[in-house]
Amino acid sequence: MDKKKIPLIIVIVAVVIGIMGLGVLLYLTSEELKQTQADLNTTNNKLTTTESNKADVEKKLAETEQTLKDTQEKLNQTNEILEDESEAARKIAAERNKLQQDKTNLETEKESLRAKLTEIESELQRIREQSQRSIAAIQERFKDTVGAVLDDAGRLTLDVKGKILFETGSAVLSKEGKALLDAIAEEVLLNEDYTSYAIRVEGHTDNNPIAGSALRNWDLSTQRSISAVKYLQENAKVTPERLSGTGYAFYQPIDIAETAEAKAKNRRIEIILVPPQDFLSELLQSLQSVMESIEEKQ
Repeated sequence: MDKKKIPLIIVIVAVVIGIMGLGVLLYLTSEELKQTQADLNTTNNKLTTTESNKADVEKKLAETEQTLKDTQEKLNQTNEILEDESEAARKIAAERNKLQQDKTNLETEKESLRAKLTEIESELQRIREQSQRSIAAIQERFKDTVGAVLDDAGRLTLDVKGKILFETGSAVLSKEGKALLDAIAEEVLLNEDYTSYAIRVEGHTDNNPIAGSALRNWDLSTQRSISAVKYLQENAKVTPERLSGTGYAFYQPIDIAETAEAKAKNRRIEIILVPPQDFLSELLQSLQSVMESIEEKQ
């Protein structure tokens, strides 16, 4: 071989080897670049996923904060409600105590009223028994001329037929009328059982206008009651402080039929004995007082 060609061959071989080494180096570098690119892609994917997760976490955090805020508001509202309920409970307790006290007071008032009713009933029973004896005596003595009625308040009403006391249209007592008033005074009005009773004399007419004027019926009924009052004071010696007289014309009939019998019943004098205590009035006042107390406390 030509010695001049040997260096050239060596150079060529060296170049080839260099090229081959460079190729290998380039290949290895290319693989590393591919791996690095793959790692970079993986990292980018992880970064994208992480950012997405971060956004989700931030969204959930915001939602949690809003939920926490809402929960706090509800808690505040609940506390306010509880405070209001506590105040309401205190008011209810105070009202309950007041109502209990009111109930106790009403029970006391009820017991007081019951005792009063018992007292009144006892007195009324005594008056009834006393009046029944008087009624029996009146009916026995005066037969059909005087009626007697006892009401629930203990008032004894003597119904005296007008034709016995007065002539038609007159307010002057007849002889028979004076005798009858004397007998009534002796039997009842001056009886020791009735000496503390007030005596009301009431005049009544029928509905026939007197002298063509219904207004005159007022005059006649009043004049008749006053005539009876004066006679009882002056002749029967009834204490004047016990006496009073009034007239009702035909406005308080006991029989509204338009018959002669009904008109005769309505022409009358009523002598009413009122107990020293008006039990009915007293009872009504007591009941009214209790009812007003109950309504006020309710």
